[in-house]
Amino acid sequence: ASLCFPSAWSLREKFGLPMADIHGGVPGYPGRMEQLIARMFDNLRVENPVSRQNWSIYGDARLHHPESKSDPHERFPPDSPVHDRAIIRVERQTLRRLPTSDAILFTIRVHLAPMAALKDHPRGGVLAASLRDQLLALTAEQLAYKGLVYARERLAEALAVIAGAPQMPTRPPT
Repeated sequence: ASLCFPSAWSLREKFGLPMADIHGGVPGYPGRMEQLIARMFDNLRVENPVSRQNWSIYGDARLHHPESKSDPHERFPPDSPVHDRAIIRVERQTLRRLPTSDAILFTIRVHLAPMAALKDHPRGGVLAASLRDQLLALTAEQLAYKGLVYARERLAEALAVIAGAPQMPTRPPT
């Protein structure tokens, strides 16, 4: 294994575990999602790699975030403003079956961008509104998993300002 820039997980805690244990803390994983992922791994073909994207928001631009879910890093202390320090972190994850060994290669490429950069993006308002909607749709378990329980409302307000709708209501996690 080679792990350069983890997003709130530790290879030491995951290495050698079965898939169910690796993803045990992921909200919604047990059950249907677990079955879908198992089927995807079983049916993955050399000629058809798959990819997905995953987002999070951090309070700094460091690439290396090996903090464990069991010892989370406080991304946005309660007294700190989020609009200037929020960094959108997007992971592009790929799965590829290797032809000779039949093993599966899992890769992650991390992309970072300051949330404030959305202000200057041609579609920044639309992107900010979409990210805000996704943030507000997270359940309490998903917020905890992403480390955003205490910052959600402040992040939603900052995204609403970028989206051009500073009076957008927020709602508590479900």
